[in-house]
Amino acid sequence: MFCLLALVDAPDMVRCQMNFKRLSLTDIKIDIKRIPKKATLIKAMEEADVKTKWENSSWGKKLVVQKRRASLNDFDRFKVMLAKIKRGGAIRQELAKLKKEVAA
Repeated sequence: MFCLLALVDAPDMVRCQMNFKRLSLTDIKIDIKRIPKKATLIKAMEEADVKTKWENSSWGKKLVVQKRRASLNDFDRFKVMLAKIKRGGAIRQELAKLKKEVAA
């Protein structure tokens, strides 16, 4: 039988098999030997500065925003809504001002 499984390991998880359909490749790469010990993996990841590279990537930033939005309470969502309305009003005012200048 033909299985498409990869052995996945990270400092904060237990080594396990995962289907390739559940995995995604990134540009972040570290050079390690086959099936390293946990301590070797952690050391290699720290030397390659993987955590900061991930946090600076667009995917990592998107996940941070998703977590922040999920943790908002009702009042915070209300404040975000008011800020969006205020921003939209300011944009409309500037656009109307520019249209008036062009027409004159």
